[in-house]
Amino acid sequence: MAVDKKSIKHTENTVTRLEDFQGFKILPIVMNDAKVRHYLYIRKHESKSAQDKTSDRTLFLLNLPADTTDRHIRKLFKGHNITEITYHDFKGHEGQIEQDSNRKLRPLFASGSSAHVVFEKSQDISEVLNMQRVEKKWAKENESEQPLGFERYILKYELSRPDAKKLQEEVDTFMIKFKEDEYRKERETLERMNKMDEDGFTVVVRHKKTKTTDGMISVGAVSTDMAEEIKNKPKKKELVDFYRFQMRDRKMSQLTELRKKFEQDKAKIEKLKQSRKFKPY
Repeated sequence: MAVDKKSIKHTENTVTRLEDFQGFKILPIVMNDAKVRHYLYIRKHESKSAQDKTSDRTLFLLNLPADTTDRHIRKLFKGHNITEITYHDFKGHEGQIEQDSNRKLRPLFASGSSAHVVFEKSQDISEVLNMQRVEKKWAKENESEQPLGFERYILKYELSRPDAKKLQEEVDTFMIKFKEDEYRKERETLERMNKMDEDGFTVVVRHKKTKTTDGMISVGAVSTDMAEEIKNKPKKKELVDFYRFQMRDRKMSQLTELRKKFEQDKAKIEKLKQSRKFKPY
């Protein structure tokens, strides 16, 4: 059967290539919902470093979907061997991971995140950049393991709460350790209280004041040194001549004392005169 050369040439001319945009090739992706389109921008990686040996077979990807994984990228460029994938500009929200849990919430990428994809051969780069503009379908994930949307927030909430059984085990372990410490402290205190010195006297152990369960402060014993210190502590002096009547009473008492002393001295002088032994000069 003869093949018309004109029809072959017409078919080659009608093949649609990827659109160009500021040095990038625009790769349209059909998401899980057929009505949603996502556009991935790709170009050959350009490196100024002479030590970069993989620049001729590295593809730069921009505007990754939020749920991008290695599996998505490998399926997107199926038929080309990929040796390495490196993600950049990761500013997404990491999911909280519960320790010792089989389920974990993987992180999501923020809008505008990028990646470098290293292929096995440099020829793969040329084939990818010159591919036909066909609908590339985004690989569908098992949403029962890694849900998206509202279901993802539910899983995040569940993983952020500890398991009741595990939490009870941690509480029991803490309380056992707490009781052991309390018993040890009480035993050491009793040993110190029952300890006798060289003269056969029991040593008095001072206890700190502790709060009781009813909010009141329990009364503790006072050591001998503290009692002596309180006894020798100087008492607060009373205020003298603070009120006006105190000043008046004090002056009256002083005047009475002066008069009394004057009368005593006067009687003493009269007595000396009578005995003729008084010599004023």
